[in-house]
Amino acid sequence: MVDRFKEVDTQVLGVSIDSKHSHKNWADSLGGVSFPLLQDFHPKGAMASSYGNYLEDKGKIARSTVIVDKNGIVRYSVLADGERIISELLAECKKINS
Repeated sequence: MVDRFKEVDTQVLGVSIDSKHSHKNWADSLGGVSFPLLQDFHPKGAMASSYGNYLEDKGKIARSTVIVDKNGIVRYSVLADGERIISELLAECKKINS
């Protein structure tokens, strides 16, 4: 899947407020992941807050998909209430990068 995003000049990242140890345990439980995992650990939720996805009252990030362009501008954001549709995300990336 990650290769399909590379084909449209897009870097996939996973972001959570968990520690690097939690990230490692999660990745290991899946047999590894093929994309970088970023910590939004300290200050807690700072990155997610800048994208409007940090739920301060719950102390967690809303499960979401955010596409940020090469200038750091959020171009697409949606709460993920279920399975993400890869073809739709690829189409958004193509529009942004063209």
